[in-house]
Order: sequence, then structure tokens, then C-alpha cells
Amino acid sequence: MGFRDWIGWMFFVDLLHGLRLTLSYLFSPSITLQYPDREKWIPYPRFRGHHYLRSDSDGTTRCVACELCARICPCHCITVVPHTAADGERRPQVFDIDLARCLFCGLCEDACPVEAIALGQNYEFSQYTPAALRADLDQLASMPGKVDRGGYVVAARLEAGTRISPTGSTEEGRHWWQQIRGMRVKRDE
Repeated sequence: MGFRDWIGWMFFVDLLHGLRLTLSYLFSPSITLQYPDREKWIPYPRFRGHHYLRSDSDGTTRCVACELCARICPCHCITVVPHTAADGERRPQVFDIDLARCLFCGLCEDACPVEAIALGQNYEFSQYTPAALRADLDQLASMPGKVDRGGYVVAARLEAGTRISPTGSTEEGRHWWQQIRGMRVKRDE
């Protein structure tokens, strides 16, 4: 066996090793989530998504406009302008968050003394312009909060609007990690 034959044999073996790996991925089950047409992932409760403002039982926001969230924010995306009401309570007149600049680090949530601001589970808030990513006080007060459970995939259908609505119930969902690993899904009874 000459030097040329040896070089060809060596490269052919390496090529077969690479093709073996490629073919193993080609014939393995797909782990792609069919988002947004067929499936939607429901995040875990600890997921940090779109901000929302919590309100009291009477419907007023809990925020006392202390501006701690704006001071601790590393990217300076929160603007709070305080206003003192006639009854002496301090409330925000302006509460804006620039979601295009936000890191979603959760420091604003940790700094709030009255737990007024929190990061929810909504991750579908893409827009065409950066100006549309500014959330004001009314938007933050109307955003949905957190759910008790998460980490599963539900069936979904594409609506005429901008959001995806789940068509299946929570029990019909599949835990996404079990789906990826090919484990049997244990349903909650």
C-alpha cells in the first residue's frame, strides 16, 4: 500500500465517521416545536417574561412610586414619575418600561418594597418598531400575571390577531423535556 492509498483510506474513514453522525441525526425523532401553528410552550412559573403591575383588591396598583426599580435597573429602561394624590398617597403618574432595552434580569422585582412589579410568563410581545415596545402604566396593569404550573406544550392555532391561543387544556399538554428525551409522559390525575 503506497502513500497515496494510505492517505485516501485515512480520509475515507474520517468521512464515514462524519457521515455516521449526520445520518444518526437524520433518522432520529425530531425535537422541533411546531410553534406557532400547532404547539405553544407554557413557561415555568419562574420564567421572566413581560413585566406586569400587581393591584390591590380595590383595583388600584400597589406601586407607591418609590423609584427603587428605576434606580436599580442596570439598563435604565424604567421611568417613574411620582404623583401625590389629594388623600396624601403617593402613586405613579408615569410608569414606563422600554422593553427593547430591558435585560429581564428581575432586579426591579427584587427591589420593589411592596411587590408591585413582577415579571410574568408572557413571551410573545414582538413588534415592528422599537417605539411600540414601550409599555406604559395602563398596559402594565392589564398584563396577565403568572400561572401556577408550566413547562409543558399545548396545542395551539393561529388566530387573525397577533397572539396564539391554546386550544387544548393543561392536561392535554406534554412536558417539553420529556418530549425531547422520548420519555413516557405521566399525566396528572
